Amino acid sequence: MKIPGKEESKFNKEWHQANLMPKNATFAQRVNWHLEHLKNCSCRPIPEKLLGEMKQKGMSF
Repeated sequence: MKIPGKEESKFNKEWHQANLMPKNATFAQRVNWHLEHLKNCSCRPIPEKLLGEMKQKGMSF
C-alpha cells in the first residue's frame, strides 16, 4: 500500500549483496560506500553523523 506524501524507497538487493560495507571501515571507506549507495539505491540517506563528519572536513557531494 502506498502512503500519500511518502516517497517510496527503492531497495537494490543486488547492489547491496555485491557491495557490503567493510568491517571496521575507515572514514574514507564509509564515505565511498555511501556515495556509491546514493547512485545505486534509494533505500536510505547518508546517516546524519557521517554527513556531519563530511561537512567538518569540507567535503561536498
